[in-house]
Amino acid sequence: MISLNIKLTIVMKGKEKCALLKSIRVRLAEINNIPYTPHPCNNTEDCSGTCELCDAESKWLLHTMKEYEDKGYPIIFSLCESDVIEASINENSIASNCDTRR
Repeated sequence: MISLNIKLTIVMKGKEKCALLKSIRVRLAEINNIPYTPHPCNNTEDCSGTCELCDAESKWLLHTMKEYEDKGYPIIFSLCESDVIEASINENSIASNCDTRR
């Protein structure tokens, strides 16, 4: 089983964490050429930063990445540190500053 281990070492509000995790999913999909549009967050109050919809999207993305890998496509399962730092600055998207293809 494939899993993403992300350690958030800064204190964030739930909505900030939600936006960061969503932007990480978007970036992983982008670098692996997987069509993905995250659901819009309709939560108006502060939250824990994760919800059932976000968890389902994460599981779907990991499953899709594994399917692509099984078909022989090169898949990147991690982001470089500059991607995560950029995500914490810009919650809407992650601009990659590193070459993650190995």
